[in-house]
Amino acid sequence: MPESTGRRPDGRQDPRYDVEIRVDWSTGRMFVSDRITNISESGVFLQSARGLGPDSEVEMVLWLPGRSPIRATGHVIWSEDARAVTAGVMPGGGLRFTDMPAADRAMLREYLSEVAAGAEPERGH
Repeated sequence: MPESTGRRPDGRQDPRYDVEIRVDWSTGRMFVSDRITNISESGVFLQSARGLGPDSEVEMVLWLPGRSPIRATGHVIWSEDARAVTAGVMPGGGLRFTDMPAADRAMLREYLSEVAAGAEPERGH
């Protein structure tokens, strides 16, 4: 009998939610404000016309609606460069959280629980 991987049928570890959250991010070379349009406990889709270097580390501040900002570090798993995407493909990248303070992770979990329960999420800053 195969062991359970804990993954969902779509191959993802955690459920994802469509949102619109402001994010300030930096790769060390630049500081940018953009938005997150998809979020889970394990990562985000960061929509950005600026290039997210594949396999790079990104420092982020997420402005969850009605809460204090949370800080996280993410690893770019994949990216779509705005100059190279085809029509209908959103530029940006998928990032997996690699570091987040415990209090910030608790705030993220609380927010995701509210979204999962059907609460209409406020739009971020």
